Amino acid sequence: MSIRRRLGTTLVASASAAVSLLSAGQALADDFSYNPPGTLVSGSGSGRFDETIYAPGMRFPIEEAPAFLNSQVWGHGGGSGPGGSQCDVENFSYPWWDNYCETRSWDMPLCPSGQGHQGQDIRAKSCEKNVHWVVAAEAGSVTNIGSYSVYITAADGTRYDYLHMGSVQVSVGQDVEKGQHIGKVSNEFGGTPTTVHMHFNLRQNVAGVGNVYVPPYLSLVTSYQALIGPPVEPAVGSLDEVSCDAIRGWTQSPSSPEAPIDVRLYFDGGPDTAIGHPFLADLSREDLCTAIGSCEHAFQVPPPLSLYDGVDHVVHATASDGSSNAPEVANSPMTMNCAFELPSGVRRRVADLDSANAWHFSPFWDEIAVSDGILSTIDEGEDLDRTPRLVATSSAPETLYLVDGGWRRAVSDEIVGVAWQFHPMGAEIISDEELAALPAGKPLRARPIVLRSASGDLWLVDDAPGPGSTGPGGLGGSGDDGDGATPDGDGDDVSGSCDCVVGRAPASSAWTTVFAAFVAAGVARRRLARGRRGTRP
Repeated sequence: MSIRRRLGTTLVASASAAVSLLSAGQALADDFSYNPPGTLVSGSGSGRFDETIYAPGMRFPIEEAPAFLNSQVWGHGGGSGPGGSQCDVENFSYPWWDNYCETRSWDMPLCPSGQGHQGQDIRAKSCEKNVHWVVAAEAGSVTNIGSYSVYITAADGTRYDYLHMGSVQVSVGQDVEKGQHIGKVSNEFGGTPTTVHMHFNLRQNVAGVGNVYVPPYLSLVTSYQALIGPPVEPAVGSLDEVSCDAIRGWTQSPSSPEAPIDVRLYFDGGPDTAIGHPFLADLSREDLCTAIGSCEHAFQVPPPLSLYDGVDHVVHATASDGSSNAPEVANSPMTMNCAFELPSGVRRRVADLDSANAWHFSPFWDEIAVSDGILSTIDEGEDLDRTPRLVATSSAPETLYLVDGGWRRAVSDEIVGVAWQFHPMGAEIISDEELAALPAGKPLRARPIVLRSASGDLWLVDDAPGPGSTGPGGLGGSGDDGDGATPDGDGDDVSGSCDCVVGRAPASSAWTTVFAAFVAAGVARRRLARGRRGTRP
């Protein structure tokens, strides 16, 4: 069963609803539908579920609709397909299929298998070659033309690749405008013909990974909706709070008022000068039910730990529905000024960079640099497991637990899930009996707090393993094992290697107080939302 996304719905918020597929004869632009990101044709590999729109506001790269995203190799007429011809009507039907991580030999660090297809195959409205125009998805400069490829690099460094075109209209070094003709959909393949289609890539710098191919699927979905749909009323929203407790507010698309959309947060610069950090605004907030007519449009995240340095930082927020218009929300920008206080607990070693990646620890959101003198004031606990084991039961699939050293630790609510990037889709389903056999440990703390030493070692500040609450509800971070003392300046530099205020907080203050607001802010429990914070994938 596939998820069908109707015109105007710009983000995949859930992978649980199912609809029937359209017949080939219904493949009209106003019947557009698509499968969730990461949904590959059966047998063609393992997809990546990724809700990120990596190129918001781009132009769809085929000039006219309809167009069809599916597999050339596993489709009709393809080498691994069910037979038939590349011109079979099944290839020119909705819904769309992702094939970014389709089984190929290219190194693809963002794909589950480590290999994939690099981009997405797109068919125009018919299988005629050299008929349908390909246009520039974004303005930029032509940086390379190969035997069957054209690369255009935009001002922000994103590279847009267009493969298998005929009648190429551009040359290396030429500046092109968004929407400009650059070639026609064809079957060029360096002298060996392929099926008639255009292969489209996005290449960007990803923190912790490097310059890699990123999933283009949702960028194509939203740009296609902009191509075939009526003018979309700009998204709206509000930045309600920026403090050392939380960054919170809401967003909504008037054209699709029930569907959650992104908020993009920018620090110390706006959309033109700073990196945007997208989060799906899908938390339920009672006051929104009446105010905007729909409840599940709130966002709430802990501020970036790397900015706890005692100086002002300006925070901008935009409402991003995937269209080219992402307006700044009401009350934006706001300013935060936070000083870091060392929480009580024990420090648990993070094995290496691969382990930090597995835990989704972000240098920007979750880490702060401290001196060895500061580290020495915290008792060393058990090493952190190399990878998190997240579990749930079939009877309560949205109630999550982290299995840690043999203990089950409750993920108290969806805000904690956002902070740790834990989501029900990533949970291992176990039986109620298996869950009950695990002793109840302390609930997971409200957010990860990772200390980075002068040598680059990473340490998670956490509770020592041991008994705790029997179910969701507690924040953790009680600091039962901390002495609550302030470092006494025994000769080590206790100011840390960050330019920040550092002190040792007793359990009754500091982080316990700071993060109590996360579960007391009137956000109802529902599914855990997943933020996308530019971690080391």
